[in-house]
Amino acid sequence: MLTRTLPVVLLVFLVGIAAFFLVYWATSEADRVTAARQYYLLEQSQAETLRAVPHQQESTTVWDDAVKAARAWDTGWLNNNLGTWMHEYYGYSDLYVLDPRNIPVLVYREKTGLESQMNPDIQALLAPMIERLRTRLRAGEQPKDPQFKTLGETAVALVDGSPSVISVKPIVPETNRFSQSAGNEYLHVAVLRLNEPRYLQGLERKYLFDHLRFSYEQDATGSESAYALISSSGKNIGYFIWQPYKPGSTVLAYISPMLVVLCVGLVMIVFTFMTLMNRRESTQSATEAKMRHIVLHDSLTGLPNRLQFNQRVDAELAQLDPAGESRLALLFLDLNGFKQINDSYGHALGDKLIYEFGRRLISLARPRDAVARVGSDEFTLMLSGIGSHEDVERMCRRLIELARMPYNIEGKQLFIGLSVGYAFAPDHGRDRDELLRKADVALYHAKMNGRNDFAGFDVEMDVLLRNRRRVETDLREALASQGQFQVYYQPVYRAADGSLIGFEALLRWHHPARGWISPEFFIPVAEETGLIGDLGQFVLQTACETAAQWGAQSIAVNVSAIELQDGDYVSKLAAILAKTGLPPARLELEVTETAVITEGNCQNNLKALRQMGIRLALDDFGTGFSSLGRLNQIDVDRIKIDKIFVRGVDRSDSDKAMVRAIVDLARATNLSTIAEGVENASQVAFLRSIGCDSFQGYYYSPAVPADQVPGLLSAARHPVIAGSSGAATAHDGELHE
Repeated sequence: MLTRTLPVVLLVFLVGIAAFFLVYWATSEADRVTAARQYYLLEQSQAETLRAVPHQQESTTVWDDAVKAARAWDTGWLNNNLGTWMHEYYGYSDLYVLDPRNIPVLVYREKTGLESQMNPDIQALLAPMIERLRTRLRAGEQPKDPQFKTLGETAVALVDGSPSVISVKPIVPETNRFSQSAGNEYLHVAVLRLNEPRYLQGLERKYLFDHLRFSYEQDATGSESAYALISSSGKNIGYFIWQPYKPGSTVLAYISPMLVVLCVGLVMIVFTFMTLMNRRESTQSATEAKMRHIVLHDSLTGLPNRLQFNQRVDAELAQLDPAGESRLALLFLDLNGFKQINDSYGHALGDKLIYEFGRRLISLARPRDAVARVGSDEFTLMLSGIGSHEDVERMCRRLIELARMPYNIEGKQLFIGLSVGYAFAPDHGRDRDELLRKADVALYHAKMNGRNDFAGFDVEMDVLLRNRRRVETDLREALASQGQFQVYYQPVYRAADGSLIGFEALLRWHHPARGWISPEFFIPVAEETGLIGDLGQFVLQTACETAAQWGAQSIAVNVSAIELQDGDYVSKLAAILAKTGLPPARLELEVTETAVITEGNCQNNLKALRQMGIRLALDDFGTGFSSLGRLNQIDVDRIKIDKIFVRGVDRSDSDKAMVRAIVDLARATNLSTIAEGVENASQVAFLRSIGCDSFQGYYYSPAVPADQVPGLLSAARHPVIAGSSGAATAHDGELHE
């Protein structure tokens, strides 16, 4: 028996050993191939960085304004556009602008900000690069890569002890407005530090490296992999070290207990081995498929992410007909009011709203189009094979209308808006980054026009964006000076008999050089910069002083949630009422739902204001995040129906239904209603028929300066049932709120 059993046992043992080594070899080979793939990805990422830095520089160095500013030594402009902006947007640590004598015009460093002169070590490092570039420029050499517009010099070296990519590019005009002598151009220098957390984290996200770090020494431990970073001079200046993904080792650890069974018998060994191998292949395929999906899709909506969207756009741009017969449009979409929904109802409900909007967006897209979520409430849409600007704008209108339809989530009816900006290829260029930038600029312009709107890119928009940066400075100067800000008053009429019952105070800004500036342009800037408190106190003081001279008419003043977060707001307001002598009952504060439901100082201040006898109105009701179901939970005296819905009652049944629902619910909760933006007789008739309490708008009167209020009060002795024939019927874009 032993004689017969021993050979069998030995055979089983040998087969088991062979099977073990076979599995071990297979899993080790999988680990090796995976590690080699990651090493190749890191190598490619460095090559991509060397191309990306000079390409990103050309977004600002090929620019007439940059040439003009450099020649004028306009350090402020250069810092805003070629210094601080490039640091914040692209992550460059050091940025310089050099004149034709290589004297620094701009020296910006991440650690210290603006400096007066360059570090001698950096100057010595740049000298040979600059000399080579100027020699090539004088020789008339042209870029070999068609993606680059100008020559450049790029190097990898240690800068201040940090491994860095250094790129030198000439500052040249994009038109023929300026002439330059070859080799005597102003130069722009960008330094990207490769050991900065922002750069390493970007590589981790893009290529799925685990625990990626940089070290000056090869100190990889255990199973870590290392990639040597070689400078342009051929020196080893450090290592990228990471923990490689090892699918083989994971599988081996998983199946090791099973290998013990191999000694039981030859049949069981073969069966077990084949089963585990099939399972390994299936697991690895499923893991890779899942990883590919994660890399290319948004986890919340399941939509493609920025990476996949960029790949689709690049593929479509490569197929564009040079003659321009085949066109493409890139759209940037931003939800209006989403932050307020998150603040009011929580992120869980906000995520469901984002998911629902994503489903709606997909329903409008065609198979050739590309949809992606690229931010919290930001989406992109590529329209391929589009015919004209009119086709794009038709799609924009459909998107805005689709977004405005109510969202029924967890028993709540929510409303949001949508702003859209688009760029058109090849009209606005053929470079994906440039097209996306221009679409983003157009989106910003659409928001500044009052949100829930769309805009196509125009070259003037870049100028408007730069103008907005000057608004903050102008705002501070205007607050310090006298006479630029004025308060206008728009009358409010009772629907039943047309009597004038009050006014709304509206802030106007007349700049001495730029004329009237729209509140929709400077109010957001004031809120972002913390100046809204000073502006609010100015309006409140002026409005109360003026209203105290009237009869019994009320005065309504807008107050932002930011102002109500001030713990001293109530005491400041009480001081104004005492000084002006205006009774609290004649003052009405218009607040947003965000202010009403925000806990802390906002709610405490609102309670104190009501105890003083001051009335509260819920402003712009029906837009963004206002919920009809929560109206009975909000402690206000009346609600204002937003002008967006009032204007839509002439052409939209959904807007009519919305306005009717607001009025009915307000009446059921003992709240009065006021419709703003009333512009024609049909709107008046509809609003009066559904029981709206009062109106204001251009049909009756535009906002007027204080010296015209007495005339309105005098005319109010005869009730105004219809609009005055002398009232304005068109909007003034600079004055209309």
